[in-house]
Amino acid sequence: MKKWLWMLMLSVATVSWAQEEPPLIDLAAEVAPSTAESEAQKTEAEAEKKAIDAINDEVQVKFDAMMGEDDAKKQAKTAVAVKTGPAEWGYLDQIAPRFWSQLDTAYALCGTGMSQSPINLRDDQTINTDGLPALDIAYREVPYRVKHTQQGLQADYPLGSYIRLGDKRYELTHYVFRTPSEHQLEGFAYPMEIQLVHRNGEGEHAVISVIVREGKANAHLNTILNNLPTERDKVQVFEKVEFNPARFLPSNKLFYRYVGSLTTPPCTEGTVWIVFKQPIEASVAQLVKLNELMGNNARPLQSLHGRLPLKSWSDKSGSDTNRSMDNYYNIH
Repeated sequence: MKKWLWMLMLSVATVSWAQEEPPLIDLAAEVAPSTAESEAQKTEAEAEKKAIDAINDEVQVKFDAMMGEDDAKKQAKTAVAVKTGPAEWGYLDQIAPRFWSQLDTAYALCGTGMSQSPINLRDDQTINTDGLPALDIAYREVPYRVKHTQQGLQADYPLGSYIRLGDKRYELTHYVFRTPSEHQLEGFAYPMEIQLVHRNGEGEHAVISVIVREGKANAHLNTILNNLPTERDKVQVFEKVEFNPARFLPSNKLFYRYVGSLTTPPCTEGTVWIVFKQPIEASVAQLVKLNELMGNNARPLQSLHGRLPLKSWSDKSGSDTNRSMDNYYNIH
């Protein structure tokens, strides 16, 4: 009996204690805070991800911009690398003569030079003289070779033909056709000008210029017109056509002489010009055909800037008869 009562009392006490004391681990209490904390962490993680994405987007934009700039620089470098020569020039639009000095730094003289060509040649603005060195012309006949570029018609010449001016020898390198004429005589431009370009061993140029006016058909010009190149920018050789440009020289060899420049870029100054006073003739049909082929390829007139061209003859009635060559060279 006593043992039974004792066991009963112990059971009641145990139940009572179980109802009054909390369990050692309250699962409900533990689960609730963990869920809240997880939600907070999730929200924080999402916010952090958004911030990182925003930073990444900003970095990507800057990277793309940087790469774009690099690409532009690469393209510019590539363009410079591709450029193997001076800038293109011509006679129309944005590469016309008035823009030459802006197209390339190598063409600066075309805009700033003080001894440029062509010029207007007037007897009253020249110096009379009978002391000019003789003009010695020694051209040989060779197979005709020519090329057609956007600047006009150019006939190249092999070495072995030359002129002498005083003690200097200049080799004929090529001759070109200009329509209309670049030089003017007494203020008048002519339909065409033929220029024979020479160069010496020091790189100095001398150009013989023949003015062409309307008149009778020119048999020698027919040789040019009957043997035109069939491709652009390519030298074509006509082996069976022997030609000597001396045939274009006038019978009267009186000439003007002055120091100017090349009439094409880079407009190199120090060029000696020999311009014959007497024009030669060509028919209207010949002149029109050449102009249709080449277009207008003449540089406009340039200022004299105080230059006084020389004449190879002496005009006894002129006021400059007694003006000496020594004075001329001392001035210039």
